Amino acid sequence: MDKQNQSKGDVVGERQGNLPLPEEPPVKSDFNSADPTTVNVGSGGVSDTFSKGNDALREPATGDSAVRTDGNAFMVNTKAQGVGREAIEGGLPNDAVARDAKDKAGLADTTNKDYGYPQKNDPTS
Repeated sequence: MDKQNQSKGDVVGERQGNLPLPEEPPVKSDFNSADPTTVNVGSGGVSDTFSKGNDALREPATGDSAVRTDGNAFMVNTKAQGVGREAIEGGLPNDAVARDAKDKAGLADTTNKDYGYPQKNDPTS
């Protein structure tokens, strides 16, 4: 039969018939279960290593952004200082700033030695 004369349903059925079948049939998801293993999530649990410095987590952001406003200069409440990598590494990471601002005072040196291609001279391999 000519493909142009086939109905859309016939074309879809023919193409579905050519698809490989899965080895195991899918099972119905159980998103209403209290068992987190069935939905592969932590069901509201708080992870201990989620972030450092919980200033920006689990509460409304009532202050200005610390990126836009210097809280000390304007004597206002600012949020999101000392969280994430800034808290872990003791300052704004060196690799998180523009190229022209790298290696300036106050930045944490987070740039590791570049070994090039791992297969050539990476000491960990």
